[in-house]
Amino acid sequence: MSKWPKVMIAIVMVLALVVVGCAPKEAAPTTEVEKVITIGILGSLTGPLRSIGEGAIACNDYFTELNATEGGVKYTDPQTGKEEVVAVRVLMGDHAWDAAKCMSLYERFKAEGMQLVFANGSAPTAVIYSACARDHIPGIQIDTTTDPFIYEIEEPYMSMAAPSMAVNGGPFCWAFSNRWKKAGNTGKIKIGQIAADVATRRVYSVPELGFEDYLNKVLGDDVDFLGTVYMPVAPVDVKAELTPFIEQHADLVLVDHWGSGACRVLMHDALDLEMHKKGIDLCIEWLPTDVPLAEPEMFDEYNKYSEVTCLSQCWQGSEPPEVVNDPRFPGLKLAYDLCAKYHDGVKPEERAGWYYIAGVKDAMIGAQVIRETLDETGYANFTTEKLRENLFHIGTIDSGGILPTYDPDPDCFMSYPCSIINEIHNGHCMVEPWKNPWSFVVGYTLYPGLNVKIADEYKDLVEFPPDPFRGE
Repeated sequence: MSKWPKVMIAIVMVLALVVVGCAPKEAAPTTEVEKVITIGILGSLTGPLRSIGEGAIACNDYFTELNATEGGVKYTDPQTGKEEVVAVRVLMGDHAWDAAKCMSLYERFKAEGMQLVFANGSAPTAVIYSACARDHIPGIQIDTTTDPFIYEIEEPYMSMAAPSMAVNGGPFCWAFSNRWKKAGNTGKIKIGQIAADVATRRVYSVPELGFEDYLNKVLGDDVDFLGTVYMPVAPVDVKAELTPFIEQHADLVLVDHWGSGACRVLMHDALDLEMHKKGIDLCIEWLPTDVPLAEPEMFDEYNKYSEVTCLSQCWQGSEPPEVVNDPRFPGLKLAYDLCAKYHDGVKPEERAGWYYIAGVKDAMIGAQVIRETLDETGYANFTTEKLRENLFHIGTIDSGGILPTYDPDPDCFMSYPCSIINEIHNGHCMVEPWKNPWSFVVGYTLYPGLNVKIADEYKDLVEFPPDPFRGE
């Protein structure tokens, strides 16, 4: 065979390969980008103030369940009109109610792409107010009172849960004053106060923003305030703090502490000093439910002679079945179901009570604002700036009855605008708004025009004290 046919065959083979290589290829199937929003949860999960961390745990439970059952947060894409879903990636860490650790967690989660932060604990949260504003990362507080100057930042990104305790105190002291009068007492009610010695409680002593000033505005001539003393975060004895109020013949001593150990020590010391036999009522404001559950006899003994109560900002997880299953309160039923599912079948009162339930409510607000933002922007145009705008201008907050449904003041957003007195019976902290209504906050020095609007169906379960800035 001559060499020319061989050459021709080789040329033809090469040309065939070139033609094949140039042939149009089938388009690779497009892979839809997974839609994810990243949130951070900074919780007080260990240490002497760990009870409040149950709110952070509940928030995590809520988003875990949302991802498992719905795939995440559902929304309507504004371009297509189709229902879409975005998964929620949760970063969770423990700061042990330590401000430096909280800031460290914040920075770590920011580096991992956090777009919304949930922060737990008043003083730890306060250290990230400015960081959130600097980084344009909006935030929601969990189970937290607030530094009174939170909204003094030019464009705040961390939203207010409850206002400072000096402001919270006015409405519930007004409610206590009413209870005291209904019991047949006359004259001024003498109120003394003990507070945890932490930065966010030192505001009680700040002139013009302090507790006494606000009490005088709300109660006027009906109160004789005996002063504030401070107790350690983890005390071994508080008789020295209690004694001045015994000597001044107090009618009511308020205790602003949320550590289980501290509350247990205080109850034992109050009984040892026989405060109950001297006619002194006691309100351990943010009492973790594990204390009366473990030692119900302490509270029963006190209640034989005087009254010991506590406060909460929502239900306590000790409600009878007819309340849990009441169609007005589906959010409460959800909190019970989440607690049972993720914590071996227990009720919320075994997870610090209202701290857990309120954490579900805060997670619901977070999911609501994510959904409303995505409804406007779609996933491709989602920004934390838009998320912040919608958070601070959120409309009706309907938590399914965890709190009364309300419209926050657009000029002063609060996710915890109220508290409720709990009676304590057989070791259970009882929320009974038909008997002891929710007391909502009113105007105060920094925000005198405060205006929270309650949904009609809850108005019989809510009361407002006189507003000293409106002359009401």
